Amino acid sequence: MAQEVPGIPALDRQVDEAFRQVLKTPANHEIGLQYARLLIAAGNYEGGVAALERLLLNADPQPAIRVELAVLYYRLGSYQMSESLLRQALDDARLASEQRTMAQTLLRDVSARNQPSQLTGVVMLGVRRQSNPSARSDAAQVYAAGSLTPLAEGIKPKADTDVQLTARLDHRYDLGWQNEAALVSSLVGQITDYQSSTGRQLRANQEDPYDLAFGELTTGVRFKPAAIALPGLRVRPYLILAELAAQGHRYLSNRGLGLDADYQIDEKTLASATYEYRRTHYANRVDVPAAEQLSGPDNHLRLQLSREIAPGHLLSAELGLRHHQTGRAYYDYNGQELRITYSTSYASPLSGVAGGYWSNALWAGAGQRKYGAADPDIHAGVSRKDNDWRVGASLSVPISSSWSVLMQLEHVKTHSNLANYQAKNTSLMGAVAYRF
Repeated sequence: MAQEVPGIPALDRQVDEAFRQVLKTPANHEIGLQYARLLIAAGNYEGGVAALERLLLNADPQPAIRVELAVLYYRLGSYQMSESLLRQALDDARLASEQRTMAQTLLRDVSARNQPSQLTGVVMLGVRRQSNPSARSDAAQVYAAGSLTPLAEGIKPKADTDVQLTARLDHRYDLGWQNEAALVSSLVGQITDYQSSTGRQLRANQEDPYDLAFGELTTGVRFKPAAIALPGLRVRPYLILAELAAQGHRYLSNRGLGLDADYQIDEKTLASATYEYRRTHYANRVDVPAAEQLSGPDNHLRLQLSREIAPGHLLSAELGLRHHQTGRAYYDYNGQELRITYSTSYASPLSGVAGGYWSNALWAGAGQRKYGAADPDIHAGVSRKDNDWRVGASLSVPISSSWSVLMQLEHVKTHSNLANYQAKNTSLMGAVAYRF
């Protein structure tokens, strides 16, 4: 029985052994293909490309090789090479039906990506059930002017159901410059209708959740600032315009600037950062009596690191830092949040069912917010501090090339040094989505 060699992973040993077999029998198609697949599994995509390209030099290579190479070029962002290989493979009558279907699906995608003007989008309709959508306190007593008082029955946690309609449009226009510059714009809209909320009447002390309508536009040029020295770096400065309506009336607006940056460290690791400055303005309404005190600047920084730990398995960590300012110190806060997400993509486990790859995700997060001063209406001697904890899971199941079903479960719990803000909420959502 062979002994394990300390410090050398099993996959690396398989790659080394496959390479030795290739040297012994360079004309053996199956050995060469196995070597290429092992390189790809080990994350050596460039080596996998070279190994597959060598197989194409053989007399009359199988069309499946071109499909595998096209998939690899797609992952590397070389869409023109991917499209050319897919068209050659589809012209070959020997291509098996399952691979032909996959090649046709991928060809539609890369053909769109190779157009100078690209428009993609998704529309989703979902139903969500929440145990406490208004984040009401679950404490028996809360503070009022520094004194503990029993929590009124009308403002205790209350479950509710809402219907959501969400749409997103993404447009990319290739400017044709050598630094791969493109004008990238996104338009997002969402309407949320709660079962318990009816009409458009505004109340000074709203108890039920608001029906909401939200829209946001971002637009800016994405490019490579150092295409030769740092080919993996891309940045996009952009403008932000956002509006939120509640109960059919304008609630708040955002105007601001943002900067995206992502750096492809290697074939399996991506680092990204987003900074946004927004100027928030609340509308004067009967239910927002201190609108001028709530309005102010908001600074938000998100840092993310993603790593493909195996084909179809992605692990990512995101750190969020926020500095929110208003007209009153007790509304100001500094916040931090860390979230870890593990996602997988895999072929359908249901035999005989058509469709693309299933995907699921698990996440967990923790965050805190520290406020700038004590609110005298709550407790003049204590400044608010909240700690949030969340866990969640989602599953996306394709039912055709365009349609899919999404299910999501999440639990959020907030611990606060002031009982007024101690809350928890569990949400369960089911939705159907159409991508184009």
